[in-house]
Amino acid sequence: MGSIVVTGAASGIGAATCVRLEKEGHRVIGVDRSPGAEVVADLGSREGRSLAVEAIREASGGSLEGVVSAAGLGPYDEAGPVARVNYFGAMAMLDDLLELLARGSAPAAVGISSVGAVFTQLLVPGFVEACLAGDEEAAVACMEGHDGNTAYVCAKHALALAVKQRAPAWGARGVRLNAVAPGSTETAMLERLHDDPALGPPVRALPIPLGRTATASELASAIAFLLGPDASFVHGTVLKVDGGSEAVIRPDVI
Repeated sequence: MGSIVVTGAASGIGAATCVRLEKEGHRVIGVDRSPGAEVVADLGSREGRSLAVEAIREASGGSLEGVVSAAGLGPYDEAGPVARVNYFGAMAMLDDLLELLARGSAPAAVGISSVGAVFTQLLVPGFVEACLAGDEEAAVACMEGHDGNTAYVCAKHALALAVKQRAPAWGARGVRLNAVAPGSTETAMLERLHDDPALGPPVRALPIPLGRTATASELASAIAFLLGPDASFVHGTVLKVDGGSEAVIRPDVI
């Protein structure tokens, strides 16, 4: 089986995805800023992204079957770095690896959005437009004076749109591209959110019709589905894996 890149491989959804894909027999190239990853890189900078792409190119032998762009900062982090990592770093790991994916036999890629992307009242004017135009410095400038939670929502919203907008070009290359939008998921990020005096109450109040949080392995299962042959005609979509949260928040939006 071919190689699949997973960013954010050291923890949370990324780590669970590595476990799932390795059990399926895939060769996983893990990318993380933490020492111990096969590819150690900081996706918050252009230099770090370029180093990651070159290391992946060498490790993969020149082709990939999949990419899972799961690296990201939390809503409790500073707004500028959140914008850089959660949108520009995430999309770079998709766009800059498209050539390697196009050489695969049945290639697919998955980005990570969030249920938080539905809170459009937090969108900062100009930010999403700057993201979609690829203007990183303008997007970061839009976040001056805003908190990390606002940047998180905005970046995840922009990523969902970017995935949809790439469907024609990626489809023409024979590469499927989708995203998952997790709801509350049992990770270190969620634990830290619950402990945050400002962010904890609204996070705990998020409606979940299934009555529980997701496990990281459940998200990994959804990601594995989108990468695999059972999703061979799924392209340009955002799969909600949120226990029904969005259905409650926006019941009239398809």
